[in-house]
Amino acid sequence: MPKDSRQDIHAMLQSSFGDSLERDRWVKLLCCLGGSSTHPAASALLEEFGESEISVKHFLDLLYGPEAVQDDAPEAVSAEYGYEEPKHLASFLNAADIRLVRVAFLKKLHRLGQAMPRRQEAERAYVELRSHVTTALVTPEELTAWAEAEQNCHRIISVSHAWESQEHPDPHNYQLGLLAEHLKETDWVFYDYLSLYQSSCDEDQERSFRAGMKHMHLLYSHEGTSTVRIEGLTPKECQKKDLDTVQVYSRKLGRVAPVRIKDLVLNDVPYASRGWCVTEREWSATRSTSRASARLSRAGLAPEEHNQAPTPPVLFRDRVSKSVGNKLHFTRRGDVDPVLKLQATVYRDKARSHKNLSMSHLDRTQFGIFLDALKDYSQLERLQLKHCEIEAAALCKAIEASPITAVQLEGIDTSQAVEVVKGLMHEKMRLISVDACGLRGAEVANLVQELMGLEGRQLPQLNLNGFDMEELDLVEAVRSVKDLTGASELDHKSALIQVCDTWLGLPAELQEKIGATATKAILQAHFLGNLKLDLEEKVLGDAGAQGLTEGLRGLSQLQQLTLHLPNNNIGDAGAHGLAEGLQGLTQLQQLTLTLNWNQIGDAGVQGLTEGLRGLSQLQQLTLNLWNNNIGDASARGLAEGLRGLAQLQQLTLGLSHTGLGDAGVQGLTEGLRGLSQLQQLTLNLWNNNIGDAGAHILAEGLRGLVQLRQLTLHLPFNEIGVASAQTLAEGLQGLTQLQQLTLDLRNNGLGDAGVQGLTEGLRGLAQLHQLTLNLRNNRLGDAGAQTLAEGLRGLAQLQLVLNLRNNRLGERAKEEVLALLNSLPKKEIEI
Repeated sequence: MPKDSRQDIHAMLQSSFGDSLERDRWVKLLCCLGGSSTHPAASALLEEFGESEISVKHFLDLLYGPEAVQDDAPEAVSAEYGYEEPKHLASFLNAADIRLVRVAFLKKLHRLGQAMPRRQEAERAYVELRSHVTTALVTPEELTAWAEAEQNCHRIISVSHAWESQEHPDPHNYQLGLLAEHLKETDWVFYDYLSLYQSSCDEDQERSFRAGMKHMHLLYSHEGTSTVRIEGLTPKECQKKDLDTVQVYSRKLGRVAPVRIKDLVLNDVPYASRGWCVTEREWSATRSTSRASARLSRAGLAPEEHNQAPTPPVLFRDRVSKSVGNKLHFTRRGDVDPVLKLQATVYRDKARSHKNLSMSHLDRTQFGIFLDALKDYSQLERLQLKHCEIEAAALCKAIEASPITAVQLEGIDTSQAVEVVKGLMHEKMRLISVDACGLRGAEVANLVQELMGLEGRQLPQLNLNGFDMEELDLVEAVRSVKDLTGASELDHKSALIQVCDTWLGLPAELQEKIGATATKAILQAHFLGNLKLDLEEKVLGDAGAQGLTEGLRGLSQLQQLTLHLPNNNIGDAGAHGLAEGLQGLTQLQQLTLTLNWNQIGDAGVQGLTEGLRGLSQLQQLTLNLWNNNIGDASARGLAEGLRGLAQLQQLTLGLSHTGLGDAGVQGLTEGLRGLSQLQQLTLNLWNNNIGDAGAHILAEGLRGLVQLRQLTLHLPFNEIGVASAQTLAEGLQGLTQLQQLTLDLRNNGLGDAGVQGLTEGLRGLAQLHQLTLNLRNNRLGDAGAQTLAEGLRGLAQLQLVLNLRNNRLGERAKEEVLALLNSLPKKEIEI
């Protein structure tokens, strides 16, 4: 543009938009409309540039000068952060000062009818969660602890959504309502308006924003996150009135102020036509499971709908180039090339790293895209396809050209599934599994007969599940499968269960009858000695749990049982039903019962307790109940059940995030006292408001377990201070046979005095040869750390894992601690 022409337009724009707030609105309007406007200043701009050339940068250059515009498009991927490890995700979020939002806070806003605030205001907000007041935003310390935890009770969810106005993404509170109503209060959410600093920013906030944008793809592609897509704009019936207001930042006033809906610069471009939304959806499709990206609407989360395959970069570039300016709108045209490059890099990095991949509910078009992408998965070993519209011949051809050795089909068209089995029966494959694909008994028999003709080949193991058992002689089918695979370890009992796993992959309308269906298979295997059922997130409810009980009653010879039932809406009635099934298993020696993320209350735990009482032969028990609605009454009931297990040698109790408190610990400890044969004990008691009194009671209970060889205590995020640490130390002193100890006391308040008391207890453990001690974030100073190191150095045979990060140690003290511990034979120290 000639300099004088540019100056003329600049002068016209400045005179036309004398008020800065009005000027900003025109900027946003022109950005939104791609440059179309009838305003004389806009007409001059269009005449000079032409509509196809209008961009945000051009317009802002004219208004503010070229220095005002900086490119905040995402940069190429750095190897600094990986896609797999939780610690890499936490490091990125903390380094960029990105804050996740507690869904409990969103529920509070929704309940009060308030709009979501900016990040700047959210930093000062609080919410009550489990009878404790805490920050609305997740702290860096909590995020680090999440990354280090073996079991995570917080899901990290990245929200992909449209901005429905330039000033506020959700002026009608529609998106807020969806998130509050359909996510769990313990979920942690990335929502850009709340998680990233918004205009207007100071220098530090601007630096944080740009650091976040640099690796934004991690939030939508990391294996430790999932994506929720809000693809619908606010329905008309849910919109506020024109004169209603929403709190937004006003440049004119320099503060947050109420603005009427009619004065906002609204944006009704659909989700699927927004460049950034499409990009976030693309990133999300590269995870190892397509169910990690789910559409959210008023009907709820739908991970089984509108799933997308990972798109090869060439296809994505072609799609974008045909859509930009037509169907696909980016905030700036300058964003397009960086986005294309980043999509290609993320796609390639993820495709090259996956060894296991699960694709579900792909329609025929998306499945075709997936087959095109499959050639790029150079490390892929196992492929799972659920409810996809497959084409068998093309799939077999793609698999033969890949390193895949195991394939699982679930909910696939019957004829296509049969063709895949036939096409993949060759030496390369190790495992083929077919679940709930509508196979009838006769079809299974014919398939086995046909495959029996392939003699002389080394064939893969074949698992056929989820067919009508009444039409087939199961025993004969099992024998055929055993003969076909030639697998000596595939004995009659295990093969029978493989063929009879009818309860896996049932359609949704039958899930509440899951237990009754399983009964048919289980009763035919009444001689079974070992049973493991993994039914996570099958929406069993109480009816399904009670039906499952019917099958358990027939297993009188069962010695080992694992029931993995988290997140199944099981309440007190379902827990009582499970207990009734357990009562008949008098030969049971090992029991693992995982019931986290259900709705079991005190009455349900009491029912489970009654089921445990009769298991007099039980030697190993794992019971996980974290994130249920239980308290101190449940702990007392559980103690009654434990008292009768005189043969118990190994016990794991998962009771984190249940609000036990000191009273609950007292009840639980009463049950531990009677376990005189116990040799291994693990207690997961995260975030339970345990203070000095509870620690004292726990110490008294531990003191009586004189046979204990291994002890694991997870007590982070409690209220353990100086007195608590000293009483725990006293309890440890009585465990003279202890050989392995894990003590996790992160995020408490021990201080130097507490650690000194703890050290005294550790010194007396002469038999101890393995110690894992986590004292992160405990206000520990130089003196306490040195005392600890001197005490541990005296245990000359010790293999030590020690974490002292986020304390108050000086650099010199850190060096002295490392020097003191240098003599230990094996050590891993974070300081």
